[in-house]
Amino acid sequence: MTTKASRLALILGGFVALPAIGAGAVQVGQVPKGAAEPALTPQQAMLWKYTARCALRADQELESPSGPDGATFKFQGALGLAPQWQEGKCDGACQEKVSSCLAALTNQTGDHVNLSLVSAAPSLKDTMGASESDLAYPFQEGAFFGNVFAGQAYVCRGPEADKGAQVKRFCALAPALCSGIATFADAGSCADACQMSCTTLSDGTKRCAAVSCRDPKGHVWAHPITTYLRNRIEAGNADTIDGATSRETGLEQLQNHGQALYRHVDFGAPGKPAGVFVASLLVPSGGGRIEIWLANERRLGSLSVRGGGDGYHDVQTAIRTAGLSGQHDLVLRFQGLRPGVRLKDFYLTRGSVPDSVK
Repeated sequence: MTTKASRLALILGGFVALPAIGAGAVQVGQVPKGAAEPALTPQQAMLWKYTARCALRADQELESPSGPDGATFKFQGALGLAPQWQEGKCDGACQEKVSSCLAALTNQTGDHVNLSLVSAAPSLKDTMGASESDLAYPFQEGAFFGNVFAGQAYVCRGPEADKGAQVKRFCALAPALCSGIATFADAGSCADACQMSCTTLSDGTKRCAAVSCRDPKGHVWAHPITTYLRNRIEAGNADTIDGATSRETGLEQLQNHGQALYRHVDFGAPGKPAGVFVASLLVPSGGGRIEIWLANERRLGSLSVRGGGDGYHDVQTAIRTAGLSGQHDLVLRFQGLRPGVRLKDFYLTRGSVPDSVK
């Protein structure tokens, strides 16, 4: 069983070229100074980084081919799904495991998104079986499988695939948008395409993962990976930003009267709207507020920002969402915030905030 830190990944899109099996490949962007040209392009380095994370253990690394000056990139492993990759020994089953992982980590938007990877496949369940670390990731997005080294990538839709839109994940919703490592094919509903196995967690919820999946041509794939999403929206993944700076860690330099727009935010089921706004904030010095608006200029509420000491803290406020359901565009407006305030992520929920998702 892997740890939460190793199975939850930041996702990148734009994969364009696969590293050769067994060749070397993680510190993206560390191009040696003075090199005539880099050993890998930034897009290739991104893919090598995630190939290493999928295939190799944390104590292994891949090394890229050398550039003209002899410098190389080194890419550290993480999940260890196919450690034999490092030695150039990767048969069909090995390639399928790495392919499922790479497909699951592909994101058409290129945004960094936290998610959980689980599998009930016999070859993967000891490494990627559901555990208590998955409590904060309750929404089944879909399952990914195939062999991208042969140009085959498939995705089926889970029951909560629509949740992907608010966190900027679209491959399960619109597979045709996700090419790069391979052209993704729609395998339909996971309930129809896959044999599933479920694990009950301590809060009574279940995490169901694919054991095997059938593609539209009838071929059965034995190494699928199922993805689960959380409700939290990374603040830095706003669709438009004015008067703030986007980082992988969230929004910084929140200027007075600045704002950020987030499309496709889920307000809940009809008759059961989410009435609480929760934000994870770093607040060296309190003062000011974050106003919550619909994009059509309807004000839902306001979050007072008070000093919270060291580290990020969840702060919540009630919002007026009567009559709202489904997806809507949300605007956060920053008013009078002190320097140094940072917004990591936020989400909408009904009632009080459960401990499992804090």
